[in-house]
Amino acid sequence: MRFFPLLLWVLLALAQANLRVGIHEGFTRVVVDLPAPGVGYALEREGALLVLRLSGLALPPSGGVVDSKELASYQVVPEGNGTRLLLRTKSPQTEAKLARYSDPERLVVDLYLPSGPTSPSGAKTSPSGLTKPPRPPKPLVLLDPGHGGVDPGMVGYVVEKELVLDVALRLKRLLEREGIEVLLTRDRDMHLSPDKREDLSRRAGLADSSRVNLFISIHANASPTHTAQGIEVYYFGRAQSQAVLDQVIRENGGGDLGRRLTQEARTVAEKILQDIVAQANQRYSERLAETLGRKLSQATGSPYRGSFPGDFFVLRYAKVPAVLVEVGFGDHPVEGRKLQDPAYREKVAQGLLSGILTFLAQGAFR
Repeated sequence: MRFFPLLLWVLLALAQANLRVGIHEGFTRVVVDLPAPGVGYALEREGALLVLRLSGLALPPSGGVVDSKELASYQVVPEGNGTRLLLRTKSPQTEAKLARYSDPERLVVDLYLPSGPTSPSGAKTSPSGLTKPPRPPKPLVLLDPGHGGVDPGMVGYVVEKELVLDVALRLKRLLEREGIEVLLTRDRDMHLSPDKREDLSRRAGLADSSRVNLFISIHANASPTHTAQGIEVYYFGRAQSQAVLDQVIRENGGGDLGRRLTQEARTVAEKILQDIVAQANQRYSERLAETLGRKLSQATGSPYRGSFPGDFFVLRYAKVPAVLVEVGFGDHPVEGRKLQDPAYREKVAQGLLSGILTFLAQGAFR
């Protein structure tokens, strides 16, 4: 059976990312983010046209072609202090299911076609023969234990390549217990190529797979003074400070090589500013980074230093939410020794698990 991703986001997004349209196997999903619980709503049908009326939510006018099996186009029409969302379906028989979710507040409209006792996708049908939205396939998370083989990464109280592989294997076990599929870029002490550029390119290529839903590259940090400690998480974008840029260059290979790869990645980051789909994915990556950072800090007690954009070569082409997590400073005399402890590493894996599950439940894939 052909694998369909949990959600192929078309991301016909408004500038504020209030509206998202996704195409699933067997149905099309429209999500409207709500700024507050007080927004009123009603769904009406006029033949093949569905009208979602929103009171108390004024959205700017926009529109676009979708051309899925169920939906032809959408149009946002301001109306006083509210909005009409016009959904032009492919057929007057297209069924619609409206639901509201919280944390965050959003409306979800699922559109699906009538069918016989069984649908072409194998989805269950109601007594009337109408196809119900099928259960989405399992999400697939790609974990990237950084460095490996000829590249040890940071060496302090721990060796980065050994630490992050151990954490990734622990996290894989925890995710699989939750019914989430997991792939690893490496499952032992190895490199994907002795050439750093090729090594990072191969990891990035795996993140570009149509099967992957999340990409998380796991690393350990270091500081010139050996006094910094805490957790940092990065998503792809232009580095905004010299400190972040220095960190990016180190993870991109260090020295002249790191600077060259950082400049290559920076060229991609500049193109994102012109690509609305890439911008939308960047926003989801930023949300994933923030969620992982806070949950990891809660689980370990390590300070959360923040989430930041960075020109990381391994993140540059990811078309799914993708982040690079620095789980702690391996050269800090206290945190470095904690990272030696298997019990603490299990806490790190638990924190990452909590962040991933929270992100998946927040609605980016709902």
